[in-house]
Amino acid sequence: MSETNIQAWRAQRLKHAIDEFGGGNVTAFGRRLGYKDGAFVRQMLSGARPISEKTVRAVEALPGLAGWFNSDKQATEIDATYTPTGEEFALVPQLDVAAACGDGKFQDHIVVKGGLAFKRTSLRDFGLSERSARIIYAAGGSMWPTIQDGCVVLLDTTDTQPKDGKVYAICAPDGGLVLKRLVRDYHPAIGGLAWIMRSDNPDKTAHPDKVLPPDDRTMIAGRAVWNDNRL
Repeated sequence: MSETNIQAWRAQRLKHAIDEFGGGNVTAFGRRLGYKDGAFVRQMLSGARPISEKTVRAVEALPGLAGWFNSDKQATEIDATYTPTGEEFALVPQLDVAAACGDGKFQDHIVVKGGLAFKRTSLRDFGLSERSARIIYAAGGSMWPTIQDGCVVLLDTTDTQPKDGKVYAICAPDGGLVLKRLVRDYHPAIGGLAWIMRSDNPDKTAHPDKVLPPDDRTMIAGRAVWNDNRL
């Protein structure tokens, strides 16, 4: 089954769960999943937000919903009246983070690791072309509370010039891909202004500011434009 059809089926199952176990109350169901209201859930139902594996696990952890998205049900429970089209959705490739930043240099052609379906209208709303869109999954808590561990992050790989206060995916010298907010600020080690890689996590002992190396040891892979909110 294609990713587009999987997303359509998940949206259908989510709607059934809300109707059967939440009395049709999207806001209340969203709060059970840990959201402050039902906005994110409504976006999932409409197709504006992909339903990730993390969301599937969260729904199935609720009482009575174990195995709700069991893949064995997909073949028989997809609504035959709805057929997503290629014109409606675009499959955004997922970056293989380890491969993409090998030797500390970004290699965008190494992306074959699946992907997620996004509505083309949503990509346009983000000012993003299909060709430049990529997704990664955040790891760790350095960007908490803005970006949660395990969240899907949508990147614009054409936006690689630092902008003050924006979040970027950066290939670090050690070959890892990190998400950091770039800030133009004074740094004592430099004795002047520099681009600072800053974590949103307020624990600066665990997540200290670092200077963005001003040479080819570091490469910006793209700007983060969306995770659970527009960035």
